[in-house]
Amino acid sequence: MSLVELYYSDTCADCHKVRTILIELLPKGITFKEVNAMQGEGFERAKHLGVSSVPAIALDGELMLVGRIDRDDIKYLLDTITKA
Repeated sequence: MSLVELYYSDTCADCHKVRTILIELLPKGITFKEVNAMQGEGFERAKHLGVSSVPAIALDGELMLVGRIDRDDIKYLLDTITKA
């Protein structure tokens, strides 16, 4: 079972757009977790993964997409999960 993590900040408008797209496109059976990259444990996790800006998406603990993320990027990433 795959885990998709969205690293975000509360003040990031793009993060909220990416969240909406992820929720819309996320296949059944895939776990989705939101991580506030600006606070506490989320900050430490983001730092460990090398998140340099938000939004950022990690798949199974590996950083996959960072910064300007569009619908096609997300769809492509999620398609790789379902085809694996």
